[in-house]
Amino acid sequence: MKVLIIGAAGMLGAKLAARLAADGALAGQEIQLLTLVDVVAPRAPDGWEDRTETRATDLSEPGVAGTLVAARPDVVYHLAAIVSGEAEADLDKGYRINLDGTRYLFDAVRAEHDASAGDGGDPWVPRVVYSSSIAVFGAPFPARIDDDFQQTPRTSYGVQKLMGE
Repeated sequence: MKVLIIGAAGMLGAKLAARLAADGALAGQEIQLLTLVDVVAPRAPDGWEDRTETRATDLSEPGVAGTLVAARPDVVYHLAAIVSGEAEADLDKGYRINLDGTRYLFDAVRAEHDASAGDGGDPWVPRVVYSSSIAVFGAPFPARIDDDFQQTPRTSYGVQKLMGE
């Protein structure tokens, strides 16, 4: 199994990479390759240097997402984001990273899927895990947020994450 983690130098990405490496498998399948991507070079988990590729690149740059999914990973974790404070302070950067980067990734997955369907074999259909944020809900929050809770983000970050969903 090949696993791609975008946002791998951040807190969640680094912890996820370490956990996957410790487990050595995901959904009962052995992990052969971890590809860790972020705007700064992520660190390979201890003992996984020979089964890890690291890349420092910007997902919001045109063409980057296509390059990342060209290897057809089985699972793609999209954890990259500019969070609340920075997204509010630099609105353009927040939209570029949180919305455009996400859209580029989903477009690249779709394009690679379509290309694989023409290969004559089974089409490539990765599992994509997109991390959301409580910021998509706005406030106040009830004790429990059900599926029908109306999302009313109050920040540009919340709006960007909701648009990605």
